[in-house]
Amino acid sequence: MNSLWQDIRYGLRMLAKNPGFTAIAVITLALGIGANTAIFSLMNQVLLRRLPVRNPGELVVLHNPGLKTGHVSSDGDDSDSFSYPMYKGLRDGAASVCSAVARWSLSASIASQGQTERGRAELVTGNYFEVLGVPPAIGRVFTADDDRVPGGHPLAVLSHSYWTRRFGGDSNILNRTLLVNNVEMTIVGVSRAGFTGIQVGQTPDVFVPMAMASQMTFDPEALTGWNNYWMKVLARRKPGISDAQVAAALNAAYHPLLEEQVAKITSYNEQKRQVFLAKTITLEPGARGRNVTQRDSGPQLLVLFAMVALVLLIACTNVANLLFARGAARQREFAIRGALGATRGRMMRQLLIESLLCAFGGGALGIVMGSWLINVLTPIVVTNAGIEGLTPKLDPVVLFFALGATLLSGIFFGIVPAWRVTRSSVTDVIKDQGSTSSASVSHVRFRKVLVAAQVAFTMLLLAGAALFTRTLWNLRNVDIGLRTEHVISFTISPALNGYDDSRTIALVDQLRGRMAALPGVRSVSSSEIAALTGDDEGRNITAEGGLEIPEDLQDVNIVAAGPAYFSTFRVPLLSGRDFTEADKANSSKVSIVSDSMAKRFFPGRNPIGMKYCFGGGNKVKPDITIVGVVRDLNQDHVKAVTTFPYVYIPYSQKDKLAGMTFYVNTERDPLLLAATLQNEVRQADPNLPVYDLKTMERVVEEDLFSARMVAVLSGSFAGLAALLAALGIYGVLAYLVVQRTREIGIRMALGAESGDVRMLIVKEVGSMVIAGVLVGLPLAYLLARLSESLLFGVSAANPAIYALGLVLIAVVALAACYVPARRATRVDPLVALRYE
Repeated sequence: MNSLWQDIRYGLRMLAKNPGFTAIAVITLALGIGANTAIFSLMNQVLLRRLPVRNPGELVVLHNPGLKTGHVSSDGDDSDSFSYPMYKGLRDGAASVCSAVARWSLSASIASQGQTERGRAELVTGNYFEVLGVPPAIGRVFTADDDRVPGGHPLAVLSHSYWTRRFGGDSNILNRTLLVNNVEMTIVGVSRAGFTGIQVGQTPDVFVPMAMASQMTFDPEALTGWNNYWMKVLARRKPGISDAQVAAALNAAYHPLLEEQVAKITSYNEQKRQVFLAKTITLEPGARGRNVTQRDSGPQLLVLFAMVALVLLIACTNVANLLFARGAARQREFAIRGALGATRGRMMRQLLIESLLCAFGGGALGIVMGSWLINVLTPIVVTNAGIEGLTPKLDPVVLFFALGATLLSGIFFGIVPAWRVTRSSVTDVIKDQGSTSSASVSHVRFRKVLVAAQVAFTMLLLAGAALFTRTLWNLRNVDIGLRTEHVISFTISPALNGYDDSRTIALVDQLRGRMAALPGVRSVSSSEIAALTGDDEGRNITAEGGLEIPEDLQDVNIVAAGPAYFSTFRVPLLSGRDFTEADKANSSKVSIVSDSMAKRFFPGRNPIGMKYCFGGGNKVKPDITIVGVVRDLNQDHVKAVTTFPYVYIPYSQKDKLAGMTFYVNTERDPLLLAATLQNEVRQADPNLPVYDLKTMERVVEEDLFSARMVAVLSGSFAGLAALLAALGIYGVLAYLVVQRTREIGIRMALGAESGDVRMLIVKEVGSMVIAGVLVGLPLAYLLARLSESLLFGVSAANPAIYALGLVLIAVVALAACYVPARRATRVDPLVALRYE
């Protein structure tokens, strides 16, 4: 132990003796470790962190893939949506092997202390907190007795974050009341700190018993409809029970429930009935909760982490090159120490300790840089990607990762230089004493290999950055059909404040008229589902004409819109007319359909005047008349399949309006009208919150956020890699020029021109770059193929991308060799011949 402390003290002295080397090594490592720490912090919170509940490994998520009919609510995967009667049957039928819970997250209007705000509520079953093992911070959580009588348990448990943010952590909050969706609720407790539900990215403000589902969702059949798929179900295995046993028990209970459900479905023929009855329950690990945010954001985070890991590798090879150069100057020192009796292991330990001290310096600075970077990235991700609950704090897992990256980096860049430096003997040093060109051929060759590796990694990063940048450019220039310039939007949810459909329609009509009369407004419209936000509503339809269409092609997306919807977005109709003020609830049902819908359901016919209806079976009768056809639009995402069929109906003819998003087309900067629009809503109803007030151009930018984040960060990482590669090339060439000073002098004395000397240096660069490119190009193509799902409008095999990468590599290499080549051409032959 005493010798170890001696090595540490000696290492610190040697690093202090060479402050330039130490500063460059520490800063280089800090850049790599800092970037890795920041990206890993995001990846840990989104992909790796387990739920803060008791024994999360015992949790499973239930799925019921297959045929469904009726109303299905999902967030990208409808296989995990269940009806409440089905949930109850599964819970009770498999109670011997697991305990099942259900939940549903929804936007809510929350009013307390005279203020109304839009928040997030979560409907949970009475056993939710007990099964998950989440105790209260104060008060109590729900029990099974709080979830027995539909509509009879107006209770609320606040989340810890909402309690501290909204009520300042007031412990006297218990038994107070607040309005949730215009229903008075009594606060009975506050959940434990750190618990934010079972889905990453959704942080509920208030938990409400499932028995209050109809009051919260305004759906009278929420708890009774077998064909109303909306709940998400998790289960906890009983001790000693395997997933296979849980699945077997659930399916044993599932099939009698399917028999009971199919008896209530009159539209199925015998074939559909058998397909429906053949469905099974499948399980997915639930330790990290519902896999929604992970599915949507995981690929981008994994690509970014792979790229930033390559940056750290490049940084390590750079430091290893510095250590080789430094070790060459210390060969005599270690040869003499070996001659005096020092073992090679002891000398390698000394050098490794110096490397680790450098690494720890870089790691400490890297954590500071990483903390700064995650503080910058977190609010951007929360605001633009809508992933709630992310924190910029570096938790112990992230700090442990940073420590591990530091240790591995120190060993990675230190072990080979230490091994090579300590293998020289005194005899070798004495033989080389008369010349400064004493570096062994193998020593120089290994440094060139390191530079070639840097070039390969840099080529990979440059190609990746070019692909993602091209993807972003393509997305920003894609024709989505909607013209978003000079359009501002905002959303209201009257139903959450107790409005029924008729009052909601009257309010929307009133607001449209008032806003259309404002100076500088060209047109105003609205839709129930906000455009370009990823939300959609789908149903199957039956069209007149008797055309046989496969069941999986009978679904369409529905947009309930107001008059002038298409003209507000400057979308011309292909035929027919737009909605007008005459299209009321009591008038004939009308619809505008997309071009793809018309071609699928009415091929070869003029769709104007044709009819369809929602639903299927022999008892339905088409009663909605098509009055217009519009081009296919990217309605839900910029990066969307435009050929999916859409139907547009007047919002006044839509049942159960959940909310309304307004679009105001202006003659000038639309943000200048933001305060005026809020005031118009406030005058109509002072208690109605306005949210998501933003320009449609901002909506587009938010929809492109993931592509923009990947493009910007990958470009930044590629730029950093190119800089590090340039430094690596420069370091090796500068070293070679010094080592070959006498050779260069002799060449110039024999008549070599400056151009010949420059070409000598360029050849050295060329050999390293070519070797790196030959390795880097296949790796870049492999990365592009693995990331192909993130690309848009550009192929992984696009030759222009790789040509651009080659050009950038060549520019970096030429820039790096400029100073060494210039220095070489200025060698005085007389001085060089005397050079030692």
